Amino acid sequence: AAREYRPGRVAHNLVWSVSGVVIWTGFENVFAYLWATGRLAYVDETAWSSRRGALHFCAALLLVPLWRDVHFFFAHRMLHFNALYAQVHSLHHRNTDVEPFSGLCMHPVEHLYYFACALPSLLLLTTPFALLWNGVHLLLSPGASHSGFEDHWQADAYHYFHHRYVSCNYAGTNAGFLDVWFGSFVDTLKPTDQKGCKPRPDAKATLTRPPSLEFAAYLALSAGCVLAWAVAASDVAAGAHAAAPRLASHLAVLAGFGPVAAASAVTGITRSGGGAPRGGPLKTGLLLAFGTPFFSV
Repeated sequence: AAREYRPGRVAHNLVWSVSGVVIWTGFENVFAYLWATGRLAYVDETAWSSRRGALHFCAALLLVPLWRDVHFFFAHRMLHFNALYAQVHSLHHRNTDVEPFSGLCMHPVEHLYYFACALPSLLLLTTPFALLWNGVHLLLSPGASHSGFEDHWQADAYHYFHHRYVSCNYAGTNAGFLDVWFGSFVDTLKPTDQKGCKPRPDAKATLTRPPSLEFAAYLALSAGCVLAWAVAASDVAAGAHAAAPRLASHLAVLAGFGPVAAASAVTGITRSGGGAPRGGPLKTGLLLAFGTPFFSV
């Protein structure tokens, strides 16, 4: 079936991609500030000519894509649990017939957790290259994975099926074994689509409809959780006052886990839903055990 190109949908996707650019820029600035002020150690780029520096560079070059695949699967799977899907990830899934600009079309909360993939640069002694390489991968790969099913050099039928059927193929193409293990792997069209997928208008992917009260309420609550931490951190960075360890920890927990709690509260009140089946208790437990730190820390 012919695919329908709608400029309004592309405009919708571009607008919701802006928060991703802003949030990643914030991440980069925080790291640059921490490195410049000596608060975070790193391997100096001038050491790349040494054996130690070369090993750090090669390790980052090879391991960042692997880390990205594992992080994406567990963080993405968390987004498909009921409350988070209803309040956050459903915005991304307004696109069922994907196009490149739908890749970074996400709720700001999803952008926050998506870019949390930068965590290794905060916890490990790495080079700035590791953060830059991670960021390039995070920013550019969604455009490729959302380029559709057609026969072209960057086609990705694997992720197209995820947007088509929602409850499958949560991993990136390179980590499909995780979907196989968790029972969510799909590699063929459903029988109803065997003669060609029916066109999808993606009517919700538009800027002409005003947001619902539920959407606005959750956006305000989640923004409050993150801004409380951001304002306090800015004051400390500016030297307005010293950081109180206990308060800093509380604000960090609020920023990391507050949007999740807010999603559960709003979904419980409005009784909205969505998402995907959780599977058995063992696999659900593993998803939560790995997904929670990957998602919120």
